[in-house]
Amino acid sequence: MKRKKAVKTLFAAAVLLTTTGIGWNAGSSETLFGGVAAASFAQVNTVPYHPLNPLTADELNSAAWIVKGSGKLKADMRFTEIKVKEPEKSKVWAWNDLSAEQKKNKKNRLSRQAEFVVVQGRQVFEGSVDLNSKKLLAWKEVKQGQPMYTDEEYELAEKLTMESKEFRAALIKRGITDLSKVKVDQLEAGYYGDEDTHPSKRLMKLSFYLMTKDNNHYAHPIEGLIVTVDLGAKKVDKVDESGVIPVPMEDHGYVKGDPGNMRQPAKPIYISQPKGVNYSINGNEISWQNFKFHLRFDPRVGPIISTLTYNDHGKVRKIMYSGSFGGMTVPYGDPSDSWYFRAYMDSGSYGMGKLGRPLVKGADTPDNVTFIDAILNDDLGKPYTSPKVMGMFERYADMDWTHASGDKVESRARMELVLRYISTIGNYDYIIDWVFQQNGNIKINAGAAGLEAVKATKRTNIHDTGKDHYHDSKSVDTRNGTLLDEHIIGTYHQHIYNFRLDMDIDGIKNSVLELQPKTVPVENKRRTSEIVLDEKVYKTEQDAKQKFKADKIVLITNQTKENSQGYWTGYQIIANAGGTHPFAEDLLAADDDYISKRVGFAKNHLWVTPFSQQEIYPEGKYVNQNPVDTGLGAWTEQNRSIYQADDVVWVTTGTTHIPRAEEWPMMSTEWVSTMLKPFNFFNETPTLDLPKSPYDKNDK
Repeated sequence: MKRKKAVKTLFAAAVLLTTTGIGWNAGSSETLFGGVAAASFAQVNTVPYHPLNPLTADELNSAAWIVKGSGKLKADMRFTEIKVKEPEKSKVWAWNDLSAEQKKNKKNRLSRQAEFVVVQGRQVFEGSVDLNSKKLLAWKEVKQGQPMYTDEEYELAEKLTMESKEFRAALIKRGITDLSKVKVDQLEAGYYGDEDTHPSKRLMKLSFYLMTKDNNHYAHPIEGLIVTVDLGAKKVDKVDESGVIPVPMEDHGYVKGDPGNMRQPAKPIYISQPKGVNYSINGNEISWQNFKFHLRFDPRVGPIISTLTYNDHGKVRKIMYSGSFGGMTVPYGDPSDSWYFRAYMDSGSYGMGKLGRPLVKGADTPDNVTFIDAILNDDLGKPYTSPKVMGMFERYADMDWTHASGDKVESRARMELVLRYISTIGNYDYIIDWVFQQNGNIKINAGAAGLEAVKATKRTNIHDTGKDHYHDSKSVDTRNGTLLDEHIIGTYHQHIYNFRLDMDIDGIKNSVLELQPKTVPVENKRRTSEIVLDEKVYKTEQDAKQKFKADKIVLITNQTKENSQGYWTGYQIIANAGGTHPFAEDLLAADDDYISKRVGFAKNHLWVTPFSQQEIYPEGKYVNQNPVDTGLGAWTEQNRSIYQADDVVWVTTGTTHIPRAEEWPMMSTEWVSTMLKPFNFFNETPTLDLPKSPYDKNDK
C-alpha cells in the first residue's frame, strides 16, 4: 500500500496552461500538457468556463498563496489536497440551463473557490479561499480522524524506520544485512484501540519485503515484522515482532524474460477510426450520442461526472448532477499480529486520484484512446501534471437489438463510450470505468488487478499442514488463506467499493421505490398462479437501506414527470457484482470488530440520503485513525425524509476474494459492475434511430 510517487512533469512551458485543468488529444496516442500542444499555447484562453472546472495550475498556485499569506500556514504544515469548492448545486444547474450565448457572458459566472486540507504533525486543519477576491474564507481545526498521507510523510516513515537500531536488529535475526534490498510498504494505521493506534497520534505502519533477482519484491515478504511510526513526533513508535519465518526466495517474476516461456504473438486486432471519433470535448465538457457531461479529476476519488444530461429528440433531460467513486475498504481476514490492522481505506487514506498512474496504450486501453491529463497539488501546494491518468475510447459492444422476420433480418450494432482510469496502490491496481451506452444505460465497472497481498509460511504443500483441501482446523498459518505456491499464502479478504450517485431524474426532486415481482394464486382452469408487482415508495433513509436482491427492481423516479404511457420517469439502480468471487451478503467481520464500527457503508448494498454538500464520502471525510463511523452508517441514523427530495443514491458492491493458484504471481483483472438503466424514462426503444450496418444486404 505504499504511496507511489506521482509523475511530476510540470515543465516550464506547462505553467502557461492556466485554464484547462484536464487535457486531451482526441484519437491520439500522445497526451498534451493541459490539453494544448506546444505549438498552440494561444488556444489556452479559449477553454470554456464551467463552474465545476477543476483548478488550473494558476488557481492552485493562487489558492496556496492565499493560505500562506493569511498567516495561518506554518512552515511545517503540508497540503494533503487543494481542489475546487463546488458552488451551490441549484446555481450550477441554473448556469447549466443557460443558452450558449448566456454562458459566454462573464456576468453569469459563479464565484471560483477552492477548499483545502493541511496537516501539521497530528493537527489537521481545513478551510476554503475565494479565488476572485483572494481572501481566506474559512479555517478550522479538525478534531477527529486523519486525512490522506503526504509524500513527505511516506518518505519520513521510511527514513525513520531504516535508521532504527531495533528494526535493524530484527532484520539481522532474519539474516538480512543489506538495507538497500529491503522494500517498504507504508500502510495506514487505522484504529484498533487506544493502546494500539491512539487518535492523539498521527501514525503509519510499515511492512517489508526483500528485493531479489526476479524484481518482484511482493513475492518475498519479511514476515512477522511491523514497524509503527509516529509521524507527528517524528520517531519510531514501536517495532513488533511475531516470530521469524524464512523469506520465500523462489523466483516469482511476473515478466518472463526467457523467450522459451513466451507464447507466440497473436495476430493483431487493429482498431481504426479513419473519420475520427464520435465524441467532442469542449473544455471539460464531453458530448457523445445524446449524452453530455462535465468531467473533472479529484485527488481523492478520481474522475467526477457532473451535470449529466440526455438529448431526447431535442429535449435536454437531466439524469445526474454528480457521480463518482465514493470510497472503498479492503479488509483482510487474518487476525495475526502482522495482519490484524490490514483493512485499508484506500480512497480516504491514500487518495485514489493522487495514485492514478499513466495508462498504457494497447494494453490498459485500445489503440483509439484519447488520453487525458490532470493537474494536482504537491505537499507544498504547487501544481504538477499527472499525465495520461484518464483514457476515453469508443468500442463495439455487441448488437443493441436484433430480430429476424421471415427472410428479413433487422439488426443494429451498439457502440459505447468508456472513460477509464487506474489507481495503483501498493500491490493492487484498481480500474474504474464509466461506460455510456447509446440506449441510455450507464455502467460503472470496478476491476482489481496486480498482485495478491501474500504472507510467508514454512509450508510447501497443503498436506504439510494436515489440511483437508479447503477446510483447515489444524494449521495456523494456512487457516486464513490459500497456499498459492511454495512458502506463499494469499490471505482471504474483500474488496468493497461504494459509488456516490447524485441522481436528478428530470429535475432535482426525486423519490426511490421498489417493485417486487411475486406469485399469487388465481382461479383459472389453465393456471393456478399469476405474476404481479408489489410497489413500495421509500419515505425515509431507514426505509431505503438494503441488501441487493436480484429479483427486486429499485427505481429512482420523478413523480412529477411521466412518459407517454403515464409512468413516472425513472432509472433502475442495479447493485450488481460479478467475477469469480461474488460479493458476500455481509461484511465478513463481527459486529464488534473495529472495522465494522468504522465502515457502515459496507453493511448494505443500497443507501439513499438527502443531498448535503457535507456528505460526500461514504466512509466519512477523515477516516484514518477514526474510532467511529462518520459516514453513511452515521448519517442515515437521522432517518431523514427522502420522499420527493433531492436524493443521493449510494451503491455498495465488491468481491469476497478467496485466492487461487491462477492468480499468482499476477492476477487477471476481476470485475464487478453497477448499472443505471432507464426505466420508463423514454417512450419507446431509444435506439430505433441507429443506422444499419454498411454490410447489411437487406433492402434499405
